[in-house]
Amino acid sequence: MPDSEQPAEPLIPICAIGASAGGLKALQRLFGAIDPDLGLAYVVIVHLAPDHPSQLAEILGTATTMSVNQVLDSPELKPNCVYVIPPDRELVIEGNQVTSQPFREPRGQRTPIDMFFRSVASARGDGFAVVLSGAGADGALGVRRVKEEGGIILVQDPNEAEFAMMPRSAIATGVVDFIEPVEQLTARIAETTRSKKALARTDGQDAEHQIGRVLSFLRARTGHDFSNYKSATIRRRIGRRMQVTCQLSLDDYARYMAETPEEAQHLFGDLLISVTAFFRDRGAYRDLAQNVIPALFDGHGTEDIIRVWSVGCATGEEAYSLAILMIEEAERRGVAPRIQIFASDLDEGALGTAREARFPRTIEADVSEERLQRFFIAEVEHYRVRKQVRDLVLFAHHSALKDPPFMRLDLIACRNLLIYLERDLQRQLLALFHYALQPGGHLFLGSAETADGRPELFAVRDREARIYTAKPRATNAVELLSELPREHRPDLPPVKNAGVRRDRSPGLAHASTLERMAPPSVLVDEEHRIVNLSATAGTFIAPPEGPLSQELPDIVRPELRAELRSALHRAFTTGEATISLPVNVAFNSNIHRVSLYVTPSVEEGSAPLALVVFMDAGAVDDPGDLDADGEGTANAGEIRRLREELRSAQERLSSSRREHESSVQELRIANEELQSINEEYRSTAEELETSKEELQSINEELQTVNSELKGKLDNIATAHSDLQNLINATEIGTLFLDAELRIKMLTPAVERLFSVTDSDVGRPITDFTHKLAYDGVETDARAVLRSLSPMESEVKTKDGRWLMMRLRPYRTVENRIEGIVLSFVDITQRREAEEALRASEERYRAMVEGPSGEAD
Repeated sequence: MPDSEQPAEPLIPICAIGASAGGLKALQRLFGAIDPDLGLAYVVIVHLAPDHPSQLAEILGTATTMSVNQVLDSPELKPNCVYVIPPDRELVIEGNQVTSQPFREPRGQRTPIDMFFRSVASARGDGFAVVLSGAGADGALGVRRVKEEGGIILVQDPNEAEFAMMPRSAIATGVVDFIEPVEQLTARIAETTRSKKALARTDGQDAEHQIGRVLSFLRARTGHDFSNYKSATIRRRIGRRMQVTCQLSLDDYARYMAETPEEAQHLFGDLLISVTAFFRDRGAYRDLAQNVIPALFDGHGTEDIIRVWSVGCATGEEAYSLAILMIEEAERRGVAPRIQIFASDLDEGALGTAREARFPRTIEADVSEERLQRFFIAEVEHYRVRKQVRDLVLFAHHSALKDPPFMRLDLIACRNLLIYLERDLQRQLLALFHYALQPGGHLFLGSAETADGRPELFAVRDREARIYTAKPRATNAVELLSELPREHRPDLPPVKNAGVRRDRSPGLAHASTLERMAPPSVLVDEEHRIVNLSATAGTFIAPPEGPLSQELPDIVRPELRAELRSALHRAFTTGEATISLPVNVAFNSNIHRVSLYVTPSVEEGSAPLALVVFMDAGAVDDPGDLDADGEGTANAGEIRRLREELRSAQERLSSSRREHESSVQELRIANEELQSINEEYRSTAEELETSKEELQSINEELQTVNSELKGKLDNIATAHSDLQNLINATEIGTLFLDAELRIKMLTPAVERLFSVTDSDVGRPITDFTHKLAYDGVETDARAVLRSLSPMESEVKTKDGRWLMMRLRPYRTVENRIEGIVLSFVDITQRREAEEALRASEERYRAMVEGPSGEAD
């Protein structure tokens, strides 16, 4: 099979674990309790001192049977393995590789847990994010990203954590799925992993049927239809809820939803994805503040109202960000019009948070210190938005797809909603926004969204920032809105009877008369699409066969197409007006000489337009009689031939242009499809700005804790040295064995009895030969493990020495039995002395008893 056809390597599921102060004990408990065969790759991120080597991998290795490794280069992730961050490095993930790289931020501003969580969200789209004990707020921003991409968030119970600030900061984001003690978290991880594996095996028509059942239940319970949302998004969100509720199949989940009324609201909340941030995409907000908002103020007087709509506002950060930008612009000008910001969403819980206007301290990463002081009130663990900002925003429960839109708007911000909708619904929602905006109003989309699908409605204002300008309405707004499916169609006010006669003002009469008397004309936009036709312009329209185009050069009479394209191009690129040379145009059996007058029509704050005027000089009596001197008549045949060749060349040129434009259109469609594919993998770039004073304080605390730990390690090292010297001085051979009789530790004296060295730690003692003239060591060791009673015996070596062999259970400080201690004390001299004493006693007894016997 060629390389290009090789199947993609399956991604190993990730469990990312973040901890800080007090997190070591929590990590040991977690890995001591978790099932080692779940098939996950565990990546542990902790705050380490950058200038000291880390023993974390060795410490965690004692708590689990899984392989524990410190990430030194770019290892390939393997299931049921643990990977630990090294000192002075941060980790990122790409495919199945986890890579350590130097920190980009200076010390004191590093957030390695957030960095890795966001990397997992961007590279995988889901996974587990676990937050354990720690000081500070590292991880709070990352869990929002993991949740947004469909991951599961688990946090240690703050009441159990040694340092509760990091778990509480994660909980304050409102995206956490499980808040439990460490042992219960391991059970949740196991349950949700099994549920995800079951979901991965679900496919085919039955899966689609079950998803349809779920969406029907959801629509019946909430009144909202998600059938036009992207299928991948629906499956991912339902799969996430299956994991959280521990359902092993879609059929089980459908039954669970039918039996559990509150589950519909939970799934509804997941589908709404109420995750946002202040000034998300800073570059886009900077462009909005520099280019769009000043234009809004320029176009409004002090008595006017600037009207803004934030669609899908979630917890309100976006709406408050817009309000802050408006207030800053008003303060720069000294005077300002009134400002009204409508913020709407379907999630009542998110709207409640938005109205309360209290946000966790993690917003320091998104809001500058100057804005925090100016627009927020600092509380103990939160920031509250000041009343000056809150008064500009009106929050409302509203469906952009079902409810009538807010009207006469100057700006609509709809960020990261369109990417979850099917393409047809995207187009229809864009038509709705165009209807709600005033001509020249602006549309602000997310970084992965575009309004290029409706070029007849929106012109690009800033493509990088995804800012578009509403074009003048080319069609009836009601017709645009009627494209929405019936279940999504807003109720529109009844259209008043157009037949009712009204008195017209002299101005209207003047305009009407001018329209009848003026040459035929057409108003077109930048894409050459027809915006408006005059009453008599239809004479010059001759659409070709096939689908009807809205572009004027495609549907005017063939003789005018080349000249018209050239003139329109000049009008939009250079802003110059053009009068073409007369062109012979066939109207039935008559030939008319027609010139084109094309002039740009640009109004302040509106999209560029151009006016095309058809100037008919009347019929030509004899098309061949072109030369006033009579030469034309003589050469009439040649002129007709040249004219036919010119007409043929023009038609070929028009055909080539059509083919070229068709190719461009196909490329545009292909580009939109690529963008749609990229939407699932592309995420918003978020830079972190943190409060220097608080991070310095946290850093100092961590430095203090690190110093204390270093002092304890020094004491332990000294005690270890003393113990080592004591063991060497006594020359007692000692073996520490675990419950499986694997070597845990040994003293140098043992090496004279068994063929072992320090490198053999971890291997069974039965694998090694020994110099004892005794083969019952293994039997005695297992007997001691069973009875938990010490055992002593004297054994002889093959070289004739005698040893006292003692076996005792190994007891931990918690009084747990975790193996045995086997020690050997050389008693050769004592045995020799005893033998000599025994021989001496025999000789003495013989001496005493011998003569007495003779006497008798």
